[in-house]
Amino acid sequence: MLVATGEGRKDGATRRMSGRARDGRLVHFAPGDRPVRPGDVVETVVTYGAPHHLVADGPPLAHRRTRAGDAHEAGTRPGAGAATGLGLPSFGVPAQQPADPAGQVCGVSR
Repeated sequence: MLVATGEGRKDGATRRMSGRARDGRLVHFAPGDRPVRPGDVVETVVTYGAPHHLVADGPPLAHRRTRAGDAHEAGTRPGAGAATGLGLPSFGVPAQQPADPAGQVCGVSR
């Protein structure tokens, strides 16, 4: 599962962490003695299933540290500062196109 932050309301009281399974189900798990961070990937065995969440009380079987976990630990977001285009056209006057040395516009000669 992918470990998340702020998913479980009772995580502090139960000393559990929460994450999302591959199919999107909420999973509460005990991190054990390993320092698990939000953004890391953990493999556990589910011990209890409820209609809206799963519980894994045993220790994690595997723990993989990820770049997302590193970014969470550093307090930054992955790709912060890089502009992300949405594929939408911009507003305003279109940018000036460079002149074609062959004198053609859209494949038609002038």
